[in-house]
Amino acid sequence: MISATVLSNGVRIITEQLSGVRSVSLGIWVNAGSRNDPPRGSGIAHFTEHMLFKGTSRRSALQIAKEIDALGGHLNAQTAKEYTLYYTKVLDEHLLKASDILFDLFLNAEINPEELEKEKKVVLQEIRMTEDTPDDYITDLFAEAFFHDTPLGISILGSIDHVSAFNRDSIVDFIRTSYSPESIIVAGAGNLEHRDLVELATPLFHEIPKRSGRYNKQVSDRLSGARKVCYRDIEQVHFTLGATGSAMNDDRRWTYIVLNTILGGSMSSMLFQEAREVRGLVYSIYSYLNAYRDCGALAVYAACTPENVNRTLEVVSAQIARLKTGDIKDVSMEDIKTQIKGNLLLARESTVNRMSSMAKNEMYYGREVTMDEVIERIQAVSRDDVVDLAGEIFLEENLTLVALGRIKEEDLVWPPVS
Repeated sequence: MISATVLSNGVRIITEQLSGVRSVSLGIWVNAGSRNDPPRGSGIAHFTEHMLFKGTSRRSALQIAKEIDALGGHLNAQTAKEYTLYYTKVLDEHLLKASDILFDLFLNAEINPEELEKEKKVVLQEIRMTEDTPDDYITDLFAEAFFHDTPLGISILGSIDHVSAFNRDSIVDFIRTSYSPESIIVAGAGNLEHRDLVELATPLFHEIPKRSGRYNKQVSDRLSGARKVCYRDIEQVHFTLGATGSAMNDDRRWTYIVLNTILGGSMSSMLFQEAREVRGLVYSIYSYLNAYRDCGALAVYAACTPENVNRTLEVVSAQIARLKTGDIKDVSMEDIKTQIKGNLLLARESTVNRMSSMAKNEMYYGREVTMDEVIERIQAVSRDDVVDLAGEIFLEENLTLVALGRIKEEDLVWPPVS
């Protein structure tokens, strides 16, 4: 059962008490991510996340690391397109100490200018590392092509020029405008009492003042297609093909989940079986969903040698055409739904996943979305629903194709998906 308390300034505290576990996962969620980076400050949300670990008035960065390690726990953070998460996982007996560390770094970060200059070097290395990792870099290239000049098309890490220009005022200003109390959720899952977390968090979080001025730009849920090829002298060509996906509040997101699972969501999927198992064209191929508050993308990723690119694209095109024409009678809808159900329920054995699911439901829907409700909605998806959706989204003029590797645009052949 999920319990919730809303402080007078809008900070939300939510918990799920789980019997039979010894761990507690505690997270601070901020409804601000890279899409809230100001136009001339790409990467500021991610850089802010880094700086909050660089020391407070009570602890140095080294002390933060040593104290959480001494508990046998984990302390980490993540910046996404629409949120930033700071979290820890510890044994239940260490909740008091772990929460003190987590709350301290979130609320009392010093943003020391010397530490900031050192951390800029670290993040610049992270950017270069991503660019040297093709299966990561293709994700950024695809987002840039698919979402065009919107904030969702810009890398979470930001650009080298923008990160190099950050200073203490940049971080303080981003926190002042974006870390408003109504956008903050303190979430805990595991062997904990709701009242205990409320007692720990309230004296600290109720003093956060109201803030305004956050950069926020809507994105159209109908984006035209694009084609982009980036030549690079590497062994494989990595490509991503994308179509319109569901927004977080789209009633058809359940159909998207089923369609994605059928197309490329597992080893038994259409793409994996045909491209890898039957034809041996690739080692890695899959499809995935990215859903945001006002739009989304459904994408296919694959990596293969240059001579196999067009043959792999033929396979992708053929499988999409099968979906559009309803040629999926060999697909057991019952098995697909059982697979999704199993994945969802197994994930719930992790207190981190439980904490994350609870916080995201609060962030996007403002309520608890039970697993029974999710499974019921998945079960209600029909074969016709999947075919109709495929016919609507897989239109050639709306497809975006991005490739990275030893191939030129004129050599890339995209077969029709009629």
